[in-house]
Amino acid sequence: MLNLRRLLFALTPLLLSFILAACSGGGSGGATRSSVERDDDMAMGNPDAKVVMVEYASLTCPHCADFHKEVFPDLKKKYIDTGKMRFVFRQFPTPPVPYAVGGEAVARCAGPDKYFDLLDILYEKQRYWVTSNNPRKALMEMAATAGISQEAFDACVSDEANIKRIQEVSKIAQDEFKINGTPSFVINGKLYPRVRTLESFVEVIDPMLGIKAAPAPKEAPDAEPAKDAGADDGAEH
Repeated sequence: MLNLRRLLFALTPLLLSFILAACSGGGSGGATRSSVERDDDMAMGNPDAKVVMVEYASLTCPHCADFHKEVFPDLKKKYIDTGKMRFVFRQFPTPPVPYAVGGEAVARCAGPDKYFDLLDILYEKQRYWVTSNNPRKALMEMAATAGISQEAFDACVSDEANIKRIQEVSKIAQDEFKINGTPSFVINGKLYPRVRTLESFVEVIDPMLGIKAAPAPKEAPDAEPAKDAGADDGAEH
């Protein structure tokens, strides 16, 4: 008769390898993270891309919400979806800080596959849950849309390890890049404090990819004004 305990013991390393692959984004061969990433970063895009952009943002920051709703979709389509850029999101809480930390905890609770989807929802409905009289309940409602149970939600928002991680990330951002506001963007290791529009990102990213800016169209020479057939030709009548 087959020894079930012995079989489980033999299969455990194999099961762990599948679980770890799923948690790290899977993939067969190649890196699963860029060289600048932490093990606990949330990221999307090609890990081997020439450009790595790290965004330091807060879930309670209105300017961050505007960026994610109005600019990021086009940026993602142009650079991330095409494999040209790796995008890393790091939480840098701004007031009310407990809400920002709680929102990040909920997004992480959804898991790597749903993290950015829930992040989009939190930014889309930012005004609703940040200004709510009961932000915990509002966050719980959004967590439910990602299939997060009440028990899992309670565990996530009270996770002290998450708070410690956010504090550590914020300190590194301040020490290394002098970041003091959000959103802030570090692209290939350099802080670009004034990029906000899609056009400003293109000006920074395209040269890193070896893409030259298209020459400005030449202005047509001023044409002589056409003579009005009905105008007075100066002859006396």
